[in-house]
Amino acid sequence: MQSTSSAPGGGGGTPRPRLQQGMLHVYTGTGKGKTTAAMGLAARAAGHGYRVFVLSFLKEAIEGGEREALRKAGDVTFECFGRAGHVNPKHPDPADVESARKALARAREVITSSEWDVVILDEVNVAYQFGLLPLGDLLKVIEARPPTVEVVCTGRGAPIELMGVADYVTRMDALKHPFDRGVEGRRGIEE
Repeated sequence: MQSTSSAPGGGGGTPRPRLQQGMLHVYTGTGKGKTTAAMGLAARAAGHGYRVFVLSFLKEAIEGGEREALRKAGDVTFECFGRAGHVNPKHPDPADVESARKALARAREVITSSEWDVVILDEVNVAYQFGLLPLGDLLKVIEARPPTVEVVCTGRGAPIELMGVADYVTRMDALKHPFDRGVEGRRGIEE
């Protein structure tokens, strides 16, 4: 169900659809497809005229077919916080901690602005799991969302407390994958 309101900025333009009730999704598990599922939801939402914001916690850039398709789909914005390479979960670099905290502060701004209908927090679960974000701070951002904003949290290791407050929890389990046979990621399929 949706309602309409003027576009942000009050330009007097055509009203855009607005969600009447935003919900919280958590996509977690060891299998492939968490970010891909979130991007599918983003494509669906953008196709219906909703404004989508994708904020990545552990990637220097979101690249590949999903981003290119979503750029063409509608009003989808991407922001990335992170560095190239991998975070050491046992001894995180202070720069990674600072980057994750900046990402969470930006997430709060975006979510509470009410300018965006769907906000995807890509790999936020992993940022928490690696000790880059305090759970309480993450939950405060989620709790601060206006009732019309849909939020999606992706990544392995979602905390039980986050899953407890979520409306949707989906766990992707790795049962079989070509990576196990040494097959590299294929453009257009995994990338």
